Amino acid sequence: MSYLVLHMDKFKKDAIRGIQSHNRRERESHSNPDIDYGRSTANYELHESASDNYAQAIQNRIDDLLLVKAVRKDAVRMCGLIVTSDSTFFQKLSPEDTRRFFEESKAFLTDFVGAENVISATVHMDEKTPHMHFLHVPVTPDGRLNANKIYTRQSLRKLQSELPTHLQSQGFAIERGVEQTPGSAKKHLDTREFKQQQEALEKLIQESEAASQNSRQLLSALERHEEELKKRIEKYERQAGEAEKVLQEDSFLPKASLFNYPSVLEKASSLIEELKKALAVKHLVQTEKEILQREVESLHQKQTRLETEYTAHRKQSHEEKEELENQLKKIKRLMAGYREFLLLPEIRPLHIEFVERKRAEQLQRRQEEERQRQEQEARGRERQQARSARGMRMR
Repeated sequence: MSYLVLHMDKFKKDAIRGIQSHNRRERESHSNPDIDYGRSTANYELHESASDNYAQAIQNRIDDLLLVKAVRKDAVRMCGLIVTSDSTFFQKLSPEDTRRFFEESKAFLTDFVGAENVISATVHMDEKTPHMHFLHVPVTPDGRLNANKIYTRQSLRKLQSELPTHLQSQGFAIERGVEQTPGSAKKHLDTREFKQQQEALEKLIQESEAASQNSRQLLSALERHEEELKKRIEKYERQAGEAEKVLQEDSFLPKASLFNYPSVLEKASSLIEELKKALAVKHLVQTEKEILQREVESLHQKQTRLETEYTAHRKQSHEEKEELENQLKKIKRLMAGYREFLLLPEIRPLHIEFVERKRAEQLQRRQEEERQRQEQEARGRERQQARSARGMRMR
């Protein structure tokens, strides 16, 4: 009989993007060799309205709560439940039954947390053992954001007892697993998964820094462009002044008489043409100046927006870096405690026995896979020989 593995984790705001990257396989990780990206297309999502932006979906749900007080910066915004069992359990199931196993688990957990609070239910088939990441916003029945009220010692014990009972009623041969207490570390510490989430966070920080660098470069380019526009405006203002000067100067006409009217008429026609040109230049200069001033104003607004975005990127990068450092410190403490635990005289023999048993199982599995491969090749050769024999008889 196999055992149900059900583990709960709590996530604060800065960890959400890393969880999303891991669950949705948004980037390839070099720190988790258990993932076979060639099989990632076999992963599937069971939540019909799953969002491709966890943070936004969580914020939308929190906004719906109409909370009186603002959510604390260090509040738990998302909880995750990992559902799985050992590889032997899944080897006995067909792909259809494997999906039904996770569908039944997802339906049970949805009833437990409330359908309106579910964010995602992603099944990973590209790692050593199939498992489901069930994510939700920790909202209490009375509409509060409080993970500690939802996952108490009693509620976890009830969940870990009733879920396998429900799965048994649906025809799955599975028993209750090891009890998890609130705040306890994983019984099987998944260091690779943590490293993958860490790697995703580091990439996000690098992207934020790159965006900040691009913003600074764009701001510099806008400032240079603004200087060029100012120079063009000054040039047009000088042209307008020259046109104004033409309108004021050389506008005198002598009194016309019978003897000088041809020269006066010629002078008047010339003056009218100059005035037309001056007025046209002045109108064009004024229009161009207004257009350039609007462009300068638009550049100022864009510059202000980019400066705001740059400041926000810097702040977010700093916060994510602090959260990552805190997580690294926690994982180091957990690993140190885990190593001390394994060195205890009463634990070490059990650990060695466990490791040897796992190695033996892996060796047996590889031998079985090799045997199946050889059988398939032998059957292929027999089919090829049979086809060749039929071809000879037909000739």
